[in-house]
Amino acid sequence: MTAGVLARSARAASGLTQSQLAIRSGIAGSSLSLIEHGKREPTVATLEALLRATRHTIVTVPTVRSDAARIAAEIGDAINRSDEVSAFRRFLQLADNLASERGATRVGLALSEPSPTGSERWDAAIAAICEYRLKADALPVPDWVTRQIGHPDGPWAPRTSDYDIPADPTRVPVEFLRRGILIEAETLESV
Repeated sequence: MTAGVLARSARAASGLTQSQLAIRSGIAGSSLSLIEHGKREPTVATLEALLRATRHTIVTVPTVRSDAARIAAEIGDAINRSDEVSAFRRFLQLADNLASERGATRVGLALSEPSPTGSERWDAAIAAICEYRLKADALPVPDWVTRQIGHPDGPWAPRTSDYDIPADPTRVPVEFLRRGILIEAETLESV
């Protein structure tokens, strides 16, 4: 996860605006904006000050795989480009990353609350895959995941291919179904 994604995710999870975080941390608002947008790399001391002000801390996870917060940022970028195919590919990468890790490392990949992607449906899908993969091994589920309820009354299926094949709700994991996200379990498995 980049420093910008980490700072933005921590700020969003704490419910602070950039101005509020700037005041709390003593970091200039203009510098904070540059950090969050990846245009300036902060020192470790600056990043720690920002995180402390949001009541977060840095924790290292022994993996090279991208976590939910980073992939959510990439999905958000794809959405901004109107590139649903890339958004779905990044989502499947998160599914694979979570499936590839075990125990505390898997939990670590889902620990930081992602910033909103710009799509409530994609936000719900990210929470669903985290819950699905964590529950598969009876691992703890972070609070941000359970707070993300989606739209169960308005089901949505992301575009998964050039063909419009509707998902069979009986094959959709409950973690997705109750959020109104129609992705079959088989779609989440690597080939």
